[in-house]
Amino acid sequence: MTVEQSGDRNIDKRMAEVVGRPQRIAPLREEDLSPEARQFAVELRAAFGIPENGAMPEVLRTMLVHPALFRAQMAMGIVLANSTIPARERELAVLRNAWLCGAPYEWGEHVDIAKRLGVTSAEIERCTQGSKAEGWSDHERAVLKGVEEFHADHMLSEATWEQLARTWNDEQLMEFPVLVGTYIATALQQNTLRVRLADNNPGLAHR
Repeated sequence: MTVEQSGDRNIDKRMAEVVGRPQRIAPLREEDLSPEARQFAVELRAAFGIPENGAMPEVLRTMLVHPALFRAQMAMGIVLANSTIPARERELAVLRNAWLCGAPYEWGEHVDIAKRLGVTSAEIERCTQGSKAEGWSDHERAVLKGVEEFHADHMLSEATWEQLARTWNDEQLMEFPVLVGTYIATALQQNTLRVRLADNNPGLAHR
């Protein structure tokens, strides 16, 4: 197999490391859900439009091993899905984060979300290069740079803050570190559990 490289990451090696081995915690069978998990499953079906007789995705049944934790994660996810940050900029940040985390599940899922928002395959490829890539607006470059700074120094530099503050309001500036931190946590969990990819998710190769 040809070894694929993009954005200074060996895709094949990382995919083998994270999803090339069995998942560490098996997803629950629907008949084995606890009463708390079963009630939350009803709510999830409604939220995601899953029919009552439709199969619940494996990733949800994995997360329902710890329903209280998953409920808290979903509450934050709903807030961030209705972010004060424009959706395109949010997805650029999430993609850059997923790439830096080497997170196949998060990357693949958010490529599809970003494309539905009009982000092009070329821009998705540029997210693997980050703020150093040509073609970003000054604001978009600052968004990507901010994600990189959160990973490297756990805070924004003065220059990045000032650039973002030219466009974003105080709510958006407050939300940005929480957005990235939440998706770092999600990537850590998914990578550690080696969450299996859905059939329509190619992982880090997805563009």
